[in-house]
Amino acid sequence: MGTKNNPGQFDCYNNALPDEPMFIILARDPSAPKLIRSWADTREHFINHGNRPESDRAMVVEARKCADDMANWRAANDGKWR
Repeated sequence: MGTKNNPGQFDCYNNALPDEPMFIILARDPSAPKLIRSWADTREHFINHGNRPESDRAMVVEARKCADDMANWRAANDGKWR
């Protein structure tokens, strides 16, 4: 999983085109784990139906780990950002 200090393999900043819009969700957002898991489920569906390459499965694995890490971080840091 990527962090500000340690970007992950699929770091959006490094992969984005110069003018490409992006949306970042931080762990402090209570909906973040659910939204990330939903994205992972959708991407996996596309892979399983041949609409995305099999190589995207690594992103699905990382996204699910990110969702778990976010939930754990929130539990350990509740109120830190308020």
